[in-house]
Amino acid sequence: MNDTDIDHKYNLFYGLQGDKLRHISEVPNGLKCKCSCPACEKKLIARNGGRKRIHHFAHYENSECRYGVQTSIHLAAKQILEKSKHIRIPPVSVFINTELEEGVKYDFDKFDDFDELDEIKYRKFISHGEYHNISSEQDIEIDNVILEKKLHKYIPDVIIISRGKKLIIEIAVTHFVGRQKLEKIITSKISAIEIDLSKLDNDFNLKDLEELIVDNLENKKWLYNQFAIEKKPDKQIKIRKKIEEKNRKKWQEYERKRIEKERYEHWCKQYYKPVFYRKISDDYTIPQIENCPLKKRKYQEQYYASVNSDCSKCEHGRGIRDEKKFLVCLYDYHVDKQKKH
Repeated sequence: MNDTDIDHKYNLFYGLQGDKLRHISEVPNGLKCKCSCPACEKKLIARNGGRKRIHHFAHYENSECRYGVQTSIHLAAKQILEKSKHIRIPPVSVFINTELEEGVKYDFDKFDDFDELDEIKYRKFISHGEYHNISSEQDIEIDNVILEKKLHKYIPDVIIISRGKKLIIEIAVTHFVGRQKLEKIITSKISAIEIDLSKLDNDFNLKDLEELIVDNLENKKWLYNQFAIEKKPDKQIKIRKKIEEKNRKKWQEYERKRIEKERYEHWCKQYYKPVFYRKISDDYTIPQIENCPLKKRKYQEQYYASVNSDCSKCEHGRGIRDEKKFLVCLYDYHVDKQKKH
C-alpha cells in the first residue's frame, strides 16, 4: 500500500459551501473554495491543483476534527432526502410467542403409538415463537427533513416528517446505534430506521449514495417501530386463537384414537390365549401357544405354535399383551366371520 492509498482512507472529499455540500472537484483550488468543515465548521483549503496526490480538502489551520467525513455523509443524506421527497422503508414484522402459558403440552407431532406419547414441560420464553409481517415494504413521501436536532434527550442523525408523523433515520458510518441510544429511541416512541453506510468510500458518489439511502432495502433495518408495538397485541390474540384451535383439534383427534384403542383392546381380551414359556436352557426360554388351531408344530402329541416364529407372521396373530402373558389370536373370530358370510 502506498502513501496515496493511506491518505485516501482519511481524506475529506466534501466541504460545506454555505449550506450546500460540494465535492473537491466542484471548487477552485486553495482558499478560493470558500468551504468549511461539515463537522467543526472551520475553514478548509482545497488541495486539487496537483497530480501527485489525491485531491481533497484539508483544514486551513491545524485541527483535531475527526468527524468531517461522517458529518458530510449526514449532510449528503439530508440533501438527498430533501431532493428525492421519498424513501423506501423495509417491511415491519413482530415476534409472536407461540407458547401460550405455563403447563403441560402433548407433543402431537412426535408420537406414532399412544404408549410413546410425550408429555413435555414448556415455558413462555421468547425463543418459542416466530416473526409475522404486519406491513410490507413501502415507499413513503417526505414532507420535511430535519438534521441532528435534539429530541427527547438525544440527537438523531436525521428526522423525516411524513404525513405528520416523525421517522428517525440513523446513519451508520463508523458507529452503529448502541444500547443507550436505542433505549432513548424506544422511550421517544418514534419509529427509527438504521441505514448501514459503513462500507461507503469517503470519496463517495452522490448518485450511489442516493441509491443506498432512498431505494435500497438491504442496508436498512428497523431499530424500533411504534406501529409494530401498537399492532402486536392484536396479532398475538389472532395467533393465539389459531394455536388454540389447532391444539383443540389435535387433542380431539388424540382422544378419538385413544378411545378407539381402548375399545379395541377391550374387545381383544375375549381372544386372549395364554403364553407358555418352554425352558430350553437355564437362560433361554421360547414363548409358545398350546393347542394351535392351525397345527403349526407338534411336541409330545400336542399341537402348538411358536410366538416368535409362527404367530408373529400369522394372519390371525395380533401381538402379545399384559406383560407378555397373553397373545391375541383372532382365528376363532375369522372363522365365525366366514361362516356368517
